[in-house]
Amino acid sequence: MTLQQVTAVLVLFSAGLLLYSLMPTNDIIREQSVREHKTGWQILLILVCLFVLGYLIFAWILFSHHVNYLFSLLSIILFGGAVFVTVVTRMSLYSIRNIQRIAALERHNATHDMLTDLPNRAMLYERINQSIKDAKRNHSVMAILLMDLNQFKEVNDTLGHHCGDGLLQQVAPRINEVLRESDTLARLGGDEFSVILPSTNLEGAKVSAKKIISAMERHFVVEGHSLQIGISVGIAMYPEDASNSDNLLRKADVAMYVAKRYSTGFSVYDSEQDQHTLNRLMIIGKLHDAIINNELLLHYQPILDTRTFKLWGFEALIRWNQPILGLLKPSEFVPIAEQSEVIKEMSCWVVSNAIRKFRHWHAKDQSLRLSVNLSVKDIQDEGFVDWLKGQFDVLGVNPKCMNIEITESSMMTDSKRAMDTIQKLHQIGITFSIDDFGTGFSSLSYLKQLPSQSIKIDRSFVRDMLTDDNDAVIVRSTIDLAHNMGKTVIAEGVESQEVLDILEILGCDFIQGYYICSPLPDNQVEQWMAQERIPINLAREKKSG
Repeated sequence: MTLQQVTAVLVLFSAGLLLYSLMPTNDIIREQSVREHKTGWQILLILVCLFVLGYLIFAWILFSHHVNYLFSLLSIILFGGAVFVTVVTRMSLYSIRNIQRIAALERHNATHDMLTDLPNRAMLYERINQSIKDAKRNHSVMAILLMDLNQFKEVNDTLGHHCGDGLLQQVAPRINEVLRESDTLARLGGDEFSVILPSTNLEGAKVSAKKIISAMERHFVVEGHSLQIGISVGIAMYPEDASNSDNLLRKADVAMYVAKRYSTGFSVYDSEQDQHTLNRLMIIGKLHDAIINNELLLHYQPILDTRTFKLWGFEALIRWNQPILGLLKPSEFVPIAEQSEVIKEMSCWVVSNAIRKFRHWHAKDQSLRLSVNLSVKDIQDEGFVDWLKGQFDVLGVNPKCMNIEITESSMMTDSKRAMDTIQKLHQIGITFSIDDFGTGFSSLSYLKQLPSQSIKIDRSFVRDMLTDDNDAVIVRSTIDLAHNMGKTVIAEGVESQEVLDILEILGCDFIQGYYICSPLPDNQVEQWMAQERIPINLAREKKSG
């Protein structure tokens, strides 16, 4: 081929490349949703078309006239430009589609549960609100089901968290099997699920609830384990029970609580059916006011050294003198407080007031220790360490006199942050006890990681040692395990001389319980300290020894 022909063909090939770049450019324009972005690519499309026309005219000139090396150089430059435009448009289309894919994935993750891929709480609220709008427009009704697995905690405690996750992944499709395509199943968190039943009356909601309960009766197989769990379902109706998403879910939760409490499978919301549920709702609303109105108070339960039966220290236990419900124990309101941010405020109140009272007793006996309980949110609060240091400085108390009790569950969520907080507190001299040991599902894994000095055996094991051989084995094994790891053991729930005798034989280091002394108001602590503290039978044995 002559130089003229080669140059002309190169220009025509360049024009072909530009034509090829029109396809991705057109795809970009079609897929752009923002008008300003689309306008820029439309201009580029017009320019590329003009360039193609110009390339064709230049090729015709090359075929019609004599070509020198200057024309050849120009054709090479034009070819480079065509290659550049083609590469840019193709890569731009790839990048835009990749960004769109990532954005779609992020939107999906923001509205779906990572474990089960079901809609999460955010999407649930969105779809409830849409269903309410549709019901208003069509003058129809709808139902909300709130569901909770009955034996899920036992699965976690026995088989571990990974088995619990595997179970939840099987529960979701099992429930979806009995629902209509128009229904929405969502996971709220933990073992709690919700279902939206659009255009469904109360009888239809009951039928759906029964189908779900029946579906859950079949065994699940998780990692070779055959599991059978139940489910409790609460039903709330729009517009009869509530007219917005928050109240519908809250009232479905009330109904579910009743179903779980009475083991009825499902329950329809009725504001008069359960006074305990109303009390629970009252507690949620009044917790913050309790701190402001000085309704909280502290009792202190002595902890004794089992070898010498001398006073080791006190555990600070919170009480709530609720004007309507009376004196409430921690188990009646602390778990509810832990579901909201008020637990942080409550914990600060407990720690501050306990240290303030304890410093007077510590001044008389420098060996005394103060034991307080912290929640999951306290351990994960990055500002808690500095706040606690400030309390010790202001009140003039040595941090080494404090022992903090933490449960195994406090390490389950964001364990790295919790571990960092614990390490910082440990560095200033605070000791740690693992509370309610044996009731969680990761006891051993965290036992070796935590800088804990002691293990506290849950009262449920200690209390039933005399009548349940399994509990006795658990207590003995826990004491042996702790001692082998260089840790001491505290047994709570000591309520008889017989239990105390067994704990002595097993080598338990510290004891507390009603047999030693019930929790005391602060104005009775010094009087108790001044008197004989050892129970009569125990004192007699010590003297005879």
